[in-house]
Amino acid sequence: MTHVVLQVTPNISPRWVAASADRVTGAVGDAPRLKRVFARSPVPMTLVDHERRHIDVNTPARLAFRRCLRDLRDMRIDDLTPPQLLRTLEHAWGRLLDTGSHAGPYEVTSPEGGLLQVNYYAVANVLPGQHVIAFAPAAWPDSELVEEDEACDDDLPALLTPRELEVLELAAAGCNGPVIAGALVVSAATVRTHFEHIYEKLGVSDRAAAVAKAMRTGLID
Repeated sequence: MTHVVLQVTPNISPRWVAASADRVTGAVGDAPRLKRVFARSPVPMTLVDHERRHIDVNTPARLAFRRCLRDLRDMRIDDLTPPQLLRTLEHAWGRLLDTGSHAGPYEVTSPEGGLLQVNYYAVANVLPGQHVIAFAPAAWPDSELVEEDEACDDDLPALLTPRELEVLELAAAGCNGPVIAGALVVSAATVRTHFEHIYEKLGVSDRAAAVAKAMRTGLID
């Protein structure tokens, strides 16, 4: 049986796994576009529901799991996780739903018993109650699937002010606009302005995408 072990880490490599998840984030709420991104991605991806049951698994992921789509649709993530690691799974799942994204390493054991170290990046609620997990072998190099026009994000920390980082950290913790305003002792309008600046600087269009990119690039944990 294939075993999936989820663990927590702030950054992942190769970077193109998270870049693929960013493309998914850009298609949030747009079912046709999401379907195209999911199907065409060279990176393995799974789509799961709130019960952690597989809704869809793209071709690279089926090859990685060595299972057909029909079999995988009969399985939950829990079914692929050793009993002693279910608590770890629950923690990672809770973090995903609370923050909108989550990243870390896990291990996949093939039906033959082989072990593969894998890094994953998950995005919650790409469609209502549906979540995408992108993953790849941990040993694959950072440049394997990165195009030249996919610029490095190493300069992102310099673009954001300390207050903008505070806003992002509170958003990542699950706080909404009014709660963030109260925590920072500012108006709701000021919080909205901070988010507008954050979106522009990070090149994203909404809060979930901003949090996802900030976590991926190490701006916040």
